Amino acid sequence: MTGHVGAMRLLALAAVFAVTAGPAAAHEVRAGDITVSHPIVRASIGKVTSTAGYMTLLNKGKAPDRLLSAACACAAKVEAHAMRTDGGRMVMRPAGAVTVAPGGVVEFKPGGLHLMFTGLKRPLEAGTTVPVTLTFERAGPVKAVFFATARVDEELKAHGHGAHAH
Repeated sequence: MTGHVGAMRLLALAAVFAVTAGPAAAHEVRAGDITVSHPIVRASIGKVTSTAGYMTLLNKGKAPDRLLSAACACAAKVEAHAMRTDGGRMVMRPAGAVTVAPGGVVEFKPGGLHLMFTGLKRPLEAGTTVPVTLTFERAGPVKAVFFATARVDEELKAHGHGAHAH
């Protein structure tokens, strides 16, 4: 009987871990001096074939690094885009390489800098994960797992975006 109870407790603990590991596993990845934290992507809406991804980049090094490109099997193209106001209108344009200063933080967030996923090959469902390769000039390729969510604002707020003290 004790063996059965112990096995049941172990299974219950494994189930709790499996349910909570999704977003936690996608929480942070480090490569060289670069840390990619809180990578999330907006879940697809209907048949729309594009979406946006967000994250925070931290450079703990003494030299700048640059995000040169991004790619994933889920989309035809992934690139950094920036939103800005032009003549009273919000305009989105490719941002090119994104520099992360030594000791600096760059936030990718709604209404500003973000990753644009275009030509989605399948819908991105909330609760799933998307592996993305971010290529940096100095740190090289970094594989980050983006958590797909329909609640981007709540996810970003929960992870303190906009409140970094770096």
